[in-house]
Amino acid sequence: MLKSNHGIIRTLLKKHNDGLTTMEVSLILEKDSNHIRQALRTMPDTYIDRWTQAQYQNPSEAVWCIVVPPEDCPKPERKKSERPTKLRSVEQRELSQILHGFVHQNARTTS
Repeated sequence: MLKSNHGIIRTLLKKHNDGLTTMEVSLILEKDSNHIRQALRTMPDTYIDRWTQAQYQNPSEAVWCIVVPPEDCPKPERKKSERPTKLRSVEQRELSQILHGFVHQNARTTS
């Protein structure tokens, strides 16, 4: 099984902000250009930035760049709680005034 070239290609493209062609990457890394081309196509963080002008009878070549993700958004600071520090006092009710979880002023006991 072949070792993945993704890591070394990613590092190389990060050093060259203007991008590199497949042939340039293969010459620098001394790897087969077909393997480099295949790796670039399967890497989700690489893209073709532009095409070089063809010279003589050579076809145009793609210039590959890498996406550098931005920093994560900072976590918002927690606001101070605005809860009251003093607990509310609650009137005590008689059991006969509480009916089905609600307080009724005109509640009466059922016998």
